[in-house]
Amino acid sequence: MCGIAGFLTNAEDWGFTPSCVPLLRRAIRYRGRDAEGEWSDPPHVQLIHSRLTVIDASTGGQPMASDDGRYVIVFNGEIYNYLELREGYARAGANFQTQSDTEVILEGYRLKGPDVCRDLNGMYAFAIWDRHVKTLFLARDRLGKKPLFWTRLGGVTFFASTLDAFVKLPKWNGQSSSISLLLYSLLGAFPSDKTIYANAHALPPASWALISPQAQLPQPTRYWRMTFPRSKRANLISHLEEYEDLLTDAVRVRLRSDVPLALTFSGGVDSGSIAAVASKRLGAELRCFTVDYHTEDDPSEETVNGKRAARQLGLDWHYIHFDYHARLLDELSEAYRYYDQPCQQMALVYSHHLYHAIKPYATVVLSGNGADELFTGYIGDEKIRRQDLTLTMAYPLRPLFKRIFSSKYLRYDIPRAYGESVLAMASEAVNDSATLDGIRHYLDLMVDEMEEAGIASLLDLKMWSSLNIGASDSNYRLPDISGLSAQVEVRSPYLDYRMVEFATRLPHRYKVARLLSAGGNKYLPKCYYQRWMPEDIVWSKKKGMGWNLRWDHNITSDPVFEKAFSKAYATLDQEAISSAHFRMAWRSYINQKEDGIESPSSAGLMMNGFMLGRWFHRKTDGEGNH
Repeated sequence: MCGIAGFLTNAEDWGFTPSCVPLLRRAIRYRGRDAEGEWSDPPHVQLIHSRLTVIDASTGGQPMASDDGRYVIVFNGEIYNYLELREGYARAGANFQTQSDTEVILEGYRLKGPDVCRDLNGMYAFAIWDRHVKTLFLARDRLGKKPLFWTRLGGVTFFASTLDAFVKLPKWNGQSSSISLLLYSLLGAFPSDKTIYANAHALPPASWALISPQAQLPQPTRYWRMTFPRSKRANLISHLEEYEDLLTDAVRVRLRSDVPLALTFSGGVDSGSIAAVASKRLGAELRCFTVDYHTEDDPSEETVNGKRAARQLGLDWHYIHFDYHARLLDELSEAYRYYDQPCQQMALVYSHHLYHAIKPYATVVLSGNGADELFTGYIGDEKIRRQDLTLTMAYPLRPLFKRIFSSKYLRYDIPRAYGESVLAMASEAVNDSATLDGIRHYLDLMVDEMEEAGIASLLDLKMWSSLNIGASDSNYRLPDISGLSAQVEVRSPYLDYRMVEFATRLPHRYKVARLLSAGGNKYLPKCYYQRWMPEDIVWSKKKGMGWNLRWDHNITSDPVFEKAFSKAYATLDQEAISSAHFRMAWRSYINQKEDGIESPSSAGLMMNGFMLGRWFHRKTDGEGNH
């Protein structure tokens, strides 16, 4: 796990770049503090690397050249199937000098070019320079777990693992994108190629781009997409067998490490199944860590169940107490320090604490991230299933009533309806025509992508939008940034692309088995976990890691929270970003909480504005790398 950076330019602009190297190197250093490396091919390319050593400590340093010297790579991430690929590439003529997964990418690229991306099972972002034809190849993993950003300043194309690498470069203007800010406000994340900055972009997930010193902009090419094929009828047993095989192999390849491993553990279905597979099927010994707030007066059911589950599986279990009353807001700035753009997840505070607590024991940490998004594990997903059934049953009858009802009631175009709903919210939030035109253009592209994916139900939509947008911060950015700030690499077996493909074709009845209660959500994983755990743990009400860190329970009575939110919103006004709709959501949230509503509908928008304001606040205070 590492940080990468560099630039590509032509001979005329090479003189502009020497002062940029230390700025890029400093910005990515937090991502890997074990070693640093640089390589250049004047007057065209500079590659920079910071390393967190996980595989092949002795010969895996970067930048790394291929055996024939033609290609040079900087790589961030892990290729979990590198041993299998190494054997196949060796039979095809590859000659390996190291034991690293980095060299496997290099030799794969030498043999197959961009198609090497289709072979890789892992989380990755990398850049490969071809010394013969003078081109730079950039690539990113299927789900976008590892970041890769680029910007063009003058005649130079810069790339890096963090946007902070660009903000002090000459010619950088730092202007925010009004389109990106509005999308973040509405969706809670920056989707696809968007970033908070107008002149910086993310390489989209599952994409590669080939650029030359003369090229103006990278042109991404998609090599994989999430699709929803129609499921073939099969019984539950056959699906359980496939699920077990996939989960076992996903855990097996993620146990590959030359440094100690651990597991974040709640005892619930996701982390518990990983622990069961690792210990019972694969014979691995993992320390397990649970973080929560647990006192005699305010006990944590999750902590109690976690301890029980660990005992049931014979695990080495560690409990980490986090006093959210005293520490949540106080430690937010430090936990937020390396976030190069806003993140909606307040959980980054206790995650920061958790990963730093784990670091003395392990450098690689397995996590249950992604399972709820794949297998509909959230309370309320059963309501979506009911809506789907209503639409499905009503659809065949609609032609009979087309003279009675207007056309909008006869359309069963879920992606298009989603795009229209987001655009309607955007129209209520701003009245700037240029921004709305930009939002409309982006939403048209997103709807096209949804339709190409074959989304035909609300549950499909929920999974697609969660993995690509709504849960991208919690599943990808939070483990990446908070983990690496503690020098810990976080691996998620459920986010193996093979598991994603399995979940997209799994019949909905094996995801949501009950229509009137949430107890049947994530049904198939629960059926599997029941092989290892008592029923009362398996089928208990959904909670999750850190459930008892309930900062929101005091929000209506603690003036500290009111002051913090007011200050964050005031910061937005100072940045010429209207806080009006965030303040309205805040007031609505307070009113609903006082009326006894446990999960107010305005919570998302309220938190989006709060975390956006806190991010700008740390920027103006000079915190972090801004």
